[in-house]
Amino acid sequence: MDRPEERRVLDELIAGRWVVSFEVDDEGARTYTATRPIGWSGDGDPFERLEALSRTELFSVIARRTIRVVPPPREGGCR
Repeated sequence: MDRPEERRVLDELIAGRWVVSFEVDDEGARTYTATRPIGWSGDGDPFERLEALSRTELFSVIARRTIRVVPPPREGGCR
């Protein structure tokens, strides 16, 4: 992950928009998951679930899922 992507994921997790966990199947393989918190009333499906085979991959999935519109920088500096 690049720096902006890492910051976006941290923003999402700190803001409490995702609950990150993992599940272990019968063979001992882990599946990392991200779900919306109980009682989620923000944008999107409250029952949304993201999955990945590693923690790093899960963070990339969260970053891709998160859509941010960043305004372009202003011309001419501060006012």
